[in-house]
Amino acid sequence: MDLNRFTELMNEYRTTLRDNDAGDWSKESRQWAISTGLVKGSGTLPNGEPNYMWEDMPTRETLVEMMYRLAKMMGQA
Repeated sequence: MDLNRFTELMNEYRTTLRDNDAGDWSKESRQWAISTGLVKGSGTLPNGEPNYMWEDMPTRETLVEMMYRLAKMMGQA
């Protein structure tokens, strides 16, 4: 398998994670993160809802953005 094929397969796999499916155990935390603006999602789903991609892997860039938003909420940025 070459790099291009691996990338193609990985992108197909990650596409299955890019929806708003998530476990009930995190519902309260997810609602809080959305309501405070800590999490904004990435794009929209076909039905027009924000796509939070709860099961997808966060990147360092995404984590830094959320940390920055939290710091701003706390008056530290």
